[in-house]
Amino acid sequence: MQSFLGLVNYCRAWVPNCSMYDKILRAATLQDSDDIAWTAEMDHAFRHLKASLTRPPALGLPTYTTDFHLYVHEGGGTAAAILAQEHGGIYRPVAYLSKTLDSVAGGLPACLRAVAAAAIMVQDEWLLLHVMIIKQSL
Repeated sequence: MQSFLGLVNYCRAWVPNCSMYDKILRAATLQDSDDIAWTAEMDHAFRHLKASLTRPPALGLPTYTTDFHLYVHEGGGTAAAILAQEHGGIYRPVAYLSKTLDSVAGGLPACLRAVAAAAIMVQDEWLLLHVMIIKQSL
């Protein structure tokens, strides 16, 4: 299981909502027992991650001549985001991002968890200080 989760973590940029599904499976590896009690929720998470790893990514290449749009969603203690750019009149994903909120951010009210999720997603320096428009779902 840990090898599979390692592969998932390596490919997380191409897996939508990676942290949400990873969190479900990783909790099973933290148990004291060597046996894993497999649940329907774990089966769903495993199948989703496996399918995501076997499909070609549908990501476009980022260009630094147009603005980036970051769509952020917080739920279940995880922050998920899609970084997109307009291409041919539609917004095309250039990256999928997901991170687990820390215990402090996870304990905040929903409106502040949403702000914390957006803040976590913009911490990385991969945009090279380019314009980014943040769109939040509550």
